Amino acid sequence: MISFKCISVCTSFVAMLLCFVLIIHPDILFMLFGIEKENAGIFIGRRTAMLFLGLSILTWCARNTAHSNARQAICLSIAISMLGLALLGIFEYLSGTASIGILLAIVTEVTFALLYFKIWLHYKDVVIGLNIKNA
Repeated sequence: MISFKCISVCTSFVAMLLCFVLIIHPDILFMLFGIEKENAGIFIGRRTAMLFLGLSILTWCARNTAHSNARQAICLSIAISMLGLALLGIFEYLSGTASIGILLAIVTEVTFALLYFKIWLHYKDVVIGLNIKNA
C-alpha cells in the first residue's frame, strides 16, 4: 500500500504547482478547461490559489504524522474534497461548461480521493497501539 507520506508529498507538490499557476498565469486553466477568460474567473482563481497554498502546507507539514485521529481527519477531508471536485468536474463536462481538458483534473482528483480514502479505511479500526480487529 502506498504510504501516507508519499501521498502527502505528491498532494503538496500538485497543490503548490496549482497555487503558482493560479497566481502567476491563470490563463492556462482557462485554455485547458476550454472556458472563457473573465475577470471574475481570474479573481476566483487567485483566491483559490490561496486554498491550494494552504492544502500544500497542510499536507507537507503532516507528511510524517503517525496514525492518529488528526491524520484520519486529514485523509477523510481530502478524500471527500477531491471526490467532490471530481464530481463537479464531471458535471461541468457533461453540461458543456468545460471541455475535455477537465478530464486531467478529474483523473487527478479521483486518484487522490481513492488513495486518501484507502488509507483512511485501512486505519479506521486501528486505535493507537491496538488493532481492534485482533482484540
